[in-house]
Amino acid sequence: MNTFGITSGILIIILGIAVMDYGLDPNVPNAYHAFYLGLAGIVIGGVIIWASSKGQKNPLLVKSYQVEGTKSISATDSIKYRNLYENSPVPQRTVNTDGIILACNEKYAKTFGYEKNEIIGKSLFEHAAEQSQKDMRDSFDTWKRAGHVENKEIWFKRKDGTTFPGIISANNIYDDSGKLIGSNSVIRDISDIYKARKVLEEHERQKIQLEELQKMNSSKEGFYMMISKECQIPLEPIKKNVQILNESSKLTKKQKEAISEIQDNTLRLEQLINDIVDVQKLYNNKMEFERQQFNVTDLINDVVNSCSPMMIEKKIEFVNDLTTNSSLNSDKKRLEQVFYNLVQNAIDFVPQDEGKIEIGASDDGTSVLFYVKDNGIGISENRKDSIFKKFYQVDVSLKRKYGGSGFGLVICKGIVENLGGKIWFESQEGNGTTFYFSIPK
Repeated sequence: MNTFGITSGILIIILGIAVMDYGLDPNVPNAYHAFYLGLAGIVIGGVIIWASSKGQKNPLLVKSYQVEGTKSISATDSIKYRNLYENSPVPQRTVNTDGIILACNEKYAKTFGYEKNEIIGKSLFEHAAEQSQKDMRDSFDTWKRAGHVENKEIWFKRKDGTTFPGIISANNIYDDSGKLIGSNSVIRDISDIYKARKVLEEHERQKIQLEELQKMNSSKEGFYMMISKECQIPLEPIKKNVQILNESSKLTKKQKEAISEIQDNTLRLEQLINDIVDVQKLYNNKMEFERQQFNVTDLINDVVNSCSPMMIEKKIEFVNDLTTNSSLNSDKKRLEQVFYNLVQNAIDFVPQDEGKIEIGASDDGTSVLFYVKDNGIGISENRKDSIFKKFYQVDVSLKRKYGGSGFGLVICKGIVENLGGKIWFESQEGNGTTFYFSIPK
């Protein structure tokens, strides 16, 4: 608006009114002319005011305030942005400053299991899980205070009551005058990330536990080795003196029986110590193996010679059924140990006076198959899965003369597998057991 023109028009009108007032007095000279002159001034002033109001406007006086950076959006652009919001692959919602949901897209409704009309007008806190109500309130307060929220982790609740972890980010929405009226929030479901994180945390926990177990096992190994060495020290003089006493001709029958019992238990204790050491070596992959070429017949003959004395007390029939004269490149001493343990195990479970143990070997071209067969009590079905476990005995109620540590079959399995072979058995309760083990040639 032209302020100068309007002011001039007003002054002319005021002057015109004064002149007209002068012309209204018939006693003054030229009253008639003064009246019409004043009327003309009023008309002219009015014209000037009208003309000034129709002129160019002052932009500083008429420009309305707008938020910096905003621009008008065409109808086409509005539809495009609406489609982007509605078809977004992630859940989105629009809320006001009171936390009431004004709008949401299809992905949001589907994720939370609601229809849209069940969401609009509800509080955003209804969609936060119980354990995240405080976090959701803190997030909402942070947005109102700071104007934005980025990557806040919240547990959300679906209509059916199930929950899921999500990441929420929110930006501001302003009106034309720049006033904050709400926010648009984007939610990303991080269930897969959360599961992966849990797996990593579990792996880390297991790693720590494994390290602790390895430390404990290392300490246990050292303890076993120390105990075995300490026990072997007193055993040597006992064995030596027992041998001297056995050679004496002055002992009575009762004394000889006592000396024999001392000798048997000394050998049993020595075997137990050796078993403990061997199990630890196998467990920690520290057992040494010396491979050499040898004849299978020599191996079986050595086994017969070392095991035959154990058959005398129970009058067990000991049969050598060797059917091959093959040579084998393996550890002869360790294989003798396997045979010794299997035969020793069989002796405990065959009947008195009628017991029978048979050993043998056959050649299938690529390996030699060995076996130890007995006519003992056999193994029940519910115990077969535990045979090669540490400390396991087929029947702990029996008083066992040989071994009894529960390590024998474990040692057999460890030795055979370290030599590249495999070991198994066939048994029927009441009808004896046969242990097989094959060794590559």
